[in-house]
Amino acid sequence: MSSILESQLEERLGAEVSQQRQAFLQAVQALDSELARQLTLLSPDEWADQGALYAWPQLQPYIKQLKKVDAALCQQQLGLYGLCSDCEVELSRELLFQDPCRQRCSLCHSKFLNSQPASWKL
Repeated sequence: MSSILESQLEERLGAEVSQQRQAFLQAVQALDSELARQLTLLSPDEWADQGALYAWPQLQPYIKQLKKVDAALCQQQLGLYGLCSDCEVELSRELLFQDPCRQRCSLCHSKFLNSQPASWKL
């Protein structure tokens, strides 16, 4: 990947991280302002691990997004950003620009979705 493309993807990932974290804090603030205040005292990568958040089912989509963001940032720190977390093939730049937190190539993503309990629904 060229350095220009890498910097564009880093910028895109940074924007996604900021957007997801802001949306999460606003959702928590609407439910419990004291908990939102306490979260701001923690490192953002600790937010999804706070047990008190699981009292509100409506926060689960936000927590899922926070975990995706944290995984992408971890991959970036390890020098593995842009590689499929299952088969390690390089993800296309189109996939990464669509979803900078994407973890899997299309084939592995399909396999992952089919392995989830929701796929058992009729």
